[in-house]
Amino acid sequence: MRLPDRRQRPKMGVQEPIQKIWPRHRRWVKAHGCCVPGCTAQNIDFAHLRSAANSGTGQMPHDIFGVSLCRAHHDEQHRVGALTFGKKYKIDLWALAAEFARRSPDWQMRASLRIVSPPRLQSSPDPR
Repeated sequence: MRLPDRRQRPKMGVQEPIQKIWPRHRRWVKAHGCCVPGCTAQNIDFAHLRSAANSGTGQMPHDIFGVSLCRAHHDEQHRVGALTFGKKYKIDLWALAAEFARRSPDWQMRASLRIVSPPRLQSSPDPR
């Protein structure tokens, strides 16, 4: 005896999860120096900026919220928080993260967040 075909459930409101880790973007950010003015450290980390809006407890924020910091400044930024850290060194980490994201060579990451539209594929020339 054959069973009837299984029905497909509608995917109402179900979205694909957003990719949060973008290795090409991370490598590009880490290729820059520490964002703290005057810091000459060579070992650079990809430091995520956390807020209540972009991550919860035990969750990593999207790579768009990342800046380049040396290990010592990265640890300090985690201890005191992004706002206090920014005030101490007179830098706006959120603006730096936005600029890193805007200039990132990883166009797929930018396109996934609609920062920039994906490049159009070139089609054959119109014969008109």
